[in-house]
Amino acid sequence: MFRITDIRNIAIQIEKNGESSYRLASTKVKDPRISELLAWMADEEERHLQWFEELQSEAEVPAEHAELEKMGQSLLQDMMANQTFSLDQQELNRTETLTQMLTQSKAFEDDTILFYEFLQGLLDDERAARELDAIIDEERQHAARLEELVATCA
Repeated sequence: MFRITDIRNIAIQIEKNGESSYRLASTKVKDPRISELLAWMADEEERHLQWFEELQSEAEVPAEHAELEKMGQSLLQDMMANQTFSLDQQELNRTETLTQMLTQSKAFEDDTILFYEFLQGLLDDERAARELDAIIDEERQHAARLEELVATCA
């Protein structure tokens, strides 16, 4: 099963991928308002990343499980290396309206929440589950903010 360290590492990779996608797209779009909002989204992903990096890990893994732990971490990192869920870089680069960009960003946040909720079912540690709840709450707040912005553009 997963430990909070594994979840934290996955979250860090997802946030890095999102930040990178938003930053790149902010340099590619023509509309300065969209570019500014994409840069804001990148800053938000960076803030999430820093928050996840500060989460405390639980006790050390027993020596007899260390190699298995390394293999599991490597597998998770490989799985998540370029994962941006519904945040398609090409589509983001071609975004012409604020509403399109906000809608795509919200879909990314929603996908991230669903993924974290899936991982929650794999946790066997109560503390890790509480930590993941906090991560999910942070992502929900981000999605809610994007939904508010979509409503103001409509």
